[in-house]
Order: sequence, then structure tokens, then C-alpha cells
Amino acid sequence: MSRPVLTAMARRLDLPVERLALLEAYDEADLTVLDDAISLAIRAEDRAVADGLEEAVRFVPRPLRGRARALIFGTDRG
Repeated sequence: MSRPVLTAMARRLDLPVERLALLEAYDEADLTVLDDAISLAIRAEDRAVADGLEEAVRFVPRPLRGRARALIFGTDRG
């Protein structure tokens, strides 16, 4: 399996490319649409997690919020 879109998709999903062998039957355009959808879903999930963590910081007492943000995000975000 040497189709670049399948290799990229496997990398994005952190899977061995062999796990996507059943997708070989699809044409390049369909695979590109699927890869784009996967990419969008991953970015949406990342945003939702970051937003959830930011929202959780609101429940930390105000004097400790900067430190909590630094621990969670690696930097003080204000």
C-alpha cells in the first residue's frame, strides 16, 4: 500500500497503514474527502478539549488561576 493519502491518514490516526487496507478499493478523490473529514474532526476535538480545560480553570480560585493555566497549558494565558 503506497498511496500517499492512505499513508497520511494512517499517520494522522496513529495506525499502521495496513489497518487501512480495506480503503484501497476507494478512489483518490473519496479518500481525500475522508482524510479531510478526519482532519477536521481531530481539530474540532482538540479545540473542544482546550475549551473544556479553559472552562475548568474558571473553577480554580482566582489567585491560583495563573498557576493552574501554567500547569495545564504550559504557559500563563492571562
